Amino acid sequence: MSLELLDAHQTDRGISVTFGTDHGVEPLEGSCEEVARLARVMQQIGALAAVNEHEHVWLEEVTVGDAIVKLGLKPGHQARVRIIRS
Repeated sequence: MSLELLDAHQTDRGISVTFGTDHGVEPLEGSCEEVARLARVMQQIGALAAVNEHEHVWLEEVTVGDAIVKLGLKPGHQARVRIIRS
């Protein structure tokens, strides 16, 4: 899944972020800590993807509000992302 940040802003409950994906628009809302952890993990996955040629694996799951964001690697220097709603 490709992922593009479309919007981010502070809310009464934390931070709301909206991503554009291959499957459409995906809004997430969570605490500041949850969104900060997601940003850190996304940065780490991006760095690993840059050197990954062959692995196809899920590495992390980050809870953001009512969603779980799974992040991993795909062959060919690509990251993979799946957003799962509870």
